[in-house]
Amino acid sequence: MTSGIDGPPNSMHGPIPIDPILLNQEAPIVTGTPCLMCDVEVMTDTHDPLIHSPSPPHIQTPPSPALSVLTDLDSHDLYTSIIGSQVHEQSETVQWCDGSTTVLPCIMKDGINICQEDANVVSFFASLPESLPETSQNVVHLQYSDWRSKSPQLCDEISAALRISKAVIIQQVSAPQPATLDLDYLEDRGMSDLMRVVVHDAKQGTKDFTYPHQHATLAQFMSNIHDPNKIQCILNVPFSQGSLPSFMSTLDHGIVNGWNQSTVDCPIHENVHLDNFTVRSWALLHGPAYWTNPHHDSDSGATFIQIETGQKKWGLFRLINKDTVTRTKLSEMALTLMDLYRNHENIQQNWHGKIVTLLPGDILIQPAGQFHAVYTPVASFATGGHFYNYEFMHLTELSRYIDHKLGRTLTNQVHKHSLATFHRMLINLPCISHRVKLYSRPLIALCMMVLECDKYMATGTQKSQAKMNTTKQVHDIANAIIKYFWTNIKTATKVYRRKETDGSNSQTHPGQLISREELLTCLETFTTL
Repeated sequence: MTSGIDGPPNSMHGPIPIDPILLNQEAPIVTGTPCLMCDVEVMTDTHDPLIHSPSPPHIQTPPSPALSVLTDLDSHDLYTSIIGSQVHEQSETVQWCDGSTTVLPCIMKDGINICQEDANVVSFFASLPESLPETSQNVVHLQYSDWRSKSPQLCDEISAALRISKAVIIQQVSAPQPATLDLDYLEDRGMSDLMRVVVHDAKQGTKDFTYPHQHATLAQFMSNIHDPNKIQCILNVPFSQGSLPSFMSTLDHGIVNGWNQSTVDCPIHENVHLDNFTVRSWALLHGPAYWTNPHHDSDSGATFIQIETGQKKWGLFRLINKDTVTRTKLSEMALTLMDLYRNHENIQQNWHGKIVTLLPGDILIQPAGQFHAVYTPVASFATGGHFYNYEFMHLTELSRYIDHKLGRTLTNQVHKHSLATFHRMLINLPCISHRVKLYSRPLIALCMMVLECDKYMATGTQKSQAKMNTTKQVHDIANAIIKYFWTNIKTATKVYRRKETDGSNSQTHPGQLISREELLTCLETFTTL
């Protein structure tokens, strides 16, 4: 089999050292010169008007490594050890608002950096403010040590944030020992050096940004990390043995409540798409200087990511006027994020942008539909997955609506599995645990997505030709809920989209808590043994 990656399969280099300082879990102290403000006003998480300050007419070019002056080569120096060995010797650097300095993407061809556009974007991205526990209103910062013995309360805290579309970072969930990212490290995690993988290649992306893919073995990918003229990643390394950490496992209502608890009353008699189970756990493998454009994750589950080695600069974007923007306008405004550099003025006016620096042992959980971009400055390995939850299905519905309109543009991969999981979640509703909170808008959203499933087919996917064996039962349950609480689907849709009593619109508001007694009355005919 011919590989799409240059270089012989057995051409291996030495292991990739992961600086033990990178594994330090202490919060970084911002020191040194101010971060590069690349023609951008600083955005905050507050709803105060933006303070516009004069900005230079053009993006400033960061100094080259040879001219960079760093007097303290500590955990903030993420470039010295990799320039010339893993990234090109002419790679420029940029300082971030947390005080760290990284390389910018650089692949030289005929004396020209063919990744200059990515370098410009990352320079702007680096100027966004760091999300801080003391001031952040859109990201909830937690220390795992404060919750170690309180898993149920921690899950409640996470759910409360996610259902109003706030991301959560839990720091120091684990304390990884200093590690070397090499084939032995991956083999210890069940990954063969001969495993076939699909690589995203930055050079290939400059030719066709819609298809940056190349086929390779894991060994070839790891070898190419040592090629200073290659920037690559693997976005979906199969890692089915993983899942949400045990203390958060009950957040996955699709598995815990849907699939686990519905098969006695409704046995599985048909083929089930494997994505229903494989998307709940995957791994990410990145070489240094890889830029991932803004997007939201496909098929609209909540996402968790845990850093095992390396570091990531995770950018989270949230509309400033989120309480007044319609879903149609949201789709239009989201398109501006696709070109951060050229649209930076528009983005500054309409979006809050914050950077969350993820270190080994940290976990980030982001809500369904969260627009985000990521820069990986050093070789990194991370694990993560997607999951569905009854409490924020309204965010899943909104995100799937956007996928239906603009899926090819605004998401990174398309999955086709979700409808089967939604069926299972509805089938389990008559027997659902009283610990699970149900709100009006997520409940309406779940019913709409199964009753009107064709309206949520992502752009680029084929319409399903056959009904599932569960369709009639699920439609009966969904229609019973709609009729009991809202009379009909038309009225339910109006309730779903109307303004709340606090004046906000319905995009991220979960609505009112549903009475469990009334729900049991509504679904009584479905609980008979």
